[in-house]
Amino acid sequence: MGKGKKVLAGCGLFVLIGGAVAWFSPAGDAVRDLLKTGILEKNEANAKFEGDTVAHLKALHVAAGVYHQSEEKFPETAAWMDDLLPRLKTGDLAQGEAEKKLVRPDLQAESGKFGYSINSSLAGKYQGDLKDEKAVLFFESAKTDKNASGDPTKDGKPGGKAITFKGEIVSLP
Repeated sequence: MGKGKKVLAGCGLFVLIGGAVAWFSPAGDAVRDLLKTGILEKNEANAKFEGDTVAHLKALHVAAGVYHQSEEKFPETAAWMDDLLPRLKTGDLAQGEAEKKLVRPDLQAESGKFGYSINSSLAGKYQGDLKDEKAVLFFESAKTDKNASGDPTKDGKPGGKAITFKGEIVSLP
């Protein structure tokens, strides 16, 4: 056995013995007690999505960024929600919870209403081609249909929130 392998084996043995000593020490008792609480198991409190408008807009922005990375453009107007939905899902959400990110919080109780729009002038565009860094990508909309699109200055919810394609939260007039 070479010198390097002996050193590596010695280090491994040291870690193994140190871990065993720590496991059976008072600190190990605390770690075992913590593990018994189920801290590493899926927490049902995290399984539900409870977001506000800012959280929804940020989630849409992140999903649009992932979409842009794979498709080299933002989603088209006709099916932008359908295109982003798979990118909104995460492993810690229960079935159907990701869809809540597509619905404005004040419309959650109203079936079939969504309340977000994509800026039709940015839909289908490559981010590198956009010049105005303050250009709104998604916004709280007066339109409540699925896959709504339009102009944030004309179709935005008065006093609502929006997110630029760069990720900045802004207020609509």
